[in-house]
Amino acid sequence: MPRRIAWFLILPLCAGLVPQLCGQDQGDLTPDEVQQIRDNAINPNDRIKLFIKFDDERIDELKQLAGGPKDNVGNAQVRDKLEEFTSLCDELQDNVDTYDSAHADIRKSLKDVIAATARWSQAINALPPSPNYEFSQKTALDSVQSAQDDAKQVAREQGIFFQIHKKMRGRNGSAPD
Repeated sequence: MPRRIAWFLILPLCAGLVPQLCGQDQGDLTPDEVQQIRDNAINPNDRIKLFIKFDDERIDELKQLAGGPKDNVGNAQVRDKLEEFTSLCDELQDNVDTYDSAHADIRKSLKDVIAATARWSQAINALPPSPNYEFSQKTALDSVQSAQDDAKQVAREQGIFFQIHKKMRGRNGSAPD
């Protein structure tokens, strides 16, 4: 009898953990984007390039929104899009770190990340100033700078790693032999 009571107490707690264990919330991606990301889980360079593409699309949307009305609704849309961009930029950085720790050869896509972060930084800095999204703008810039710094560091480390482990070049990730 005490076991039954314990199960009734434990099951609701476990049910609350299931969403956290199943991965991050993909709320900033469309269902099609989520599927593209899933389809490329074993293709590190392609997956990273998808995140770059999705962030580029958010930047284009930001540019359009910034040219629109400067009322509270327009400012709220810019703020929301900045936050969406930031979330995707952070997810990009998480993917870079994950593939790097698995020793996946992502040197090609790291060059694209470095170039993209420079574009993104310029675009975000070019937004008209507004106190309504100033914090989100700063957060987005911080995320871009962090992604750029991380990509440069990982590129240096992978250059050294793949000089030493030449037979692992071009692989999608595994531990050193």
